[in-house]
Amino acid sequence: MTVDLINIYKEILSAQGIRFHLLQKPGNDLEKTDYGFRKRLFKDYDYNDYFSMLLRNSEEIKLYFYRDDFLLNYCFFEFPEELKEQYEAEYALIGPVIFGLVPESDISRIMKEHKLPVALMKDFSEFYNRIPSLPTHDFWVSLITPLIKTLFGNNNDYRFIDLYDSMNNIEQDAVLDLNAVDNSTSFEAIADRYDAEDRVLDAVAMGNANDAISYYRLFRQFNIAPRTPNAVRNHKNWMIILNTKLRVAVRRAKVHPYYIDELSRSFAINIENTNNTIQLQNLATTMLRKYAMLVSNHSTRDYSALIAKCTDQINLRYQEKLSLETMADFCNVTPGYLSAQFRKETGMTLTDYIHSVRIRRATLLLNSTDNTIQEIAEQCGFTDSNYFTRVFKKQKGISPVEYRKRIGNKN
Repeated sequence: MTVDLINIYKEILSAQGIRFHLLQKPGNDLEKTDYGFRKRLFKDYDYNDYFSMLLRNSEEIKLYFYRDDFLLNYCFFEFPEELKEQYEAEYALIGPVIFGLVPESDISRIMKEHKLPVALMKDFSEFYNRIPSLPTHDFWVSLITPLIKTLFGNNNDYRFIDLYDSMNNIEQDAVLDLNAVDNSTSFEAIADRYDAEDRVLDAVAMGNANDAISYYRLFRQFNIAPRTPNAVRNHKNWMIILNTKLRVAVRRAKVHPYYIDELSRSFAINIENTNNTIQLQNLATTMLRKYAMLVSNHSTRDYSALIAKCTDQINLRYQEKLSLETMADFCNVTPGYLSAQFRKETGMTLTDYIHSVRIRRATLLLNSTDNTIQEIAEQCGFTDSNYFTRVFKKQKGISPVEYRKRIGNKN
C-alpha cells in the first residue's frame, strides 16, 4: 500500500511539475532541487551545506515544511526506519513550489540581500517562471497530507520553518563581475518552456489527445508574466494564442483547412464569450481534445496526393451520391486504379471509407439532435433508411435506435 502510494504521489506531483527527491546522506542530487540555480550564482556553492542545514532542523521534528532564502517552499522528512532500505533513501525533499507569482519587488530584495548584480534580474524572473505555482500554503500542505499520514500514521505532526532570514545571513561569494553574467538561466528556462509547448503541439499533430493534455498540464506550470492587470483578459489572450498554434499544428498534420477553419472559428467565439478563468481552463482541455480528434478523423499525412484528394472530397461531399466511379472521374484516374490504390493506402475499400465517414457523422447527429432516423440517414447521404440501419449496425454493433436509447440512458 505504501509503495503504491509513493509511486502514485510521485506521478501526481510530477503531473503538476512538482519534484519529489529521494535523498541519501550527504544529500546527493540536491543541486536538482533548485535547477542548479545557486551553483550558477555563487562561486563554489556547496549543496552539502544546504543539506546539513536541513538535517539540523530535523533533529527535533522528522517532518517539516520550510521556506528558503529564495522564497521557495519545500517539504522535507526523514523516512521511517523500516522504509529506508525499501526506498534506498533516508530522506525525501518535495518541491520547490511558490504561491502565486513572485513580484519584481521581492526579486529585487532577494538580489540586494545576496549582493547580486541587477543584470541578473531576467535570470531570476525566468527562474521563478519555471517553478510550479500553487494557490496557498494551506493548499500545499493539504496536497502532501495524505502521504504524510500513510508514512507516519498518527505521529504526523509537522512544523513550518521560515529559513529566509537565517539563510540570508550566510555569506556567499556572489557573482560580481557584470561581464561574466551570461543569462544562462533565463536562456534555459525559456528554452524549456518552448520545448514543453512543442510537446503539446506535436501530440496534437499526432492525434494523441491524452498526451497533449498531460503535456499541457506540465507546460502550464511555467508562469507566464501577465500582460494586463485583468486575469480573465490575460487568460483569454493566451487562449487565442493557443487556438492559433493548435490550428497550425493540425494543418501540419495535413488536415484540410475547411475543418480547421470551422473548429478554430467556433473556439474563437467560445473564448470571447467565456468570462471566468475556470471555464477558460476547461475550454483549453476541450480544444486539445477536439483538435487532436480532427487529426485522427481527417489527417491525410500518410496518403499520396491522389488518395488525400479523394478522402478530402469524400469528407466534404459525404451527403452527395458518391461511388467508386464518381470519385475516379473526379480524380482523373480509372476506377480499377483508384480502387487498388485506395485499398493499399487506407486498408479498406473506397465504399467502406464512404460508409465510415457517413456513420461518424450520423453518430454525431444521434448524439446532438432529435432528428428522426430517416432524416439523419438523408443528411448523411443514405437514400434508404433501412440500408442506413444495416450499415450502422455493421459498424457499431447496434442499430441507430438502440444507440440513441443508450445515449439517452447515460444522460
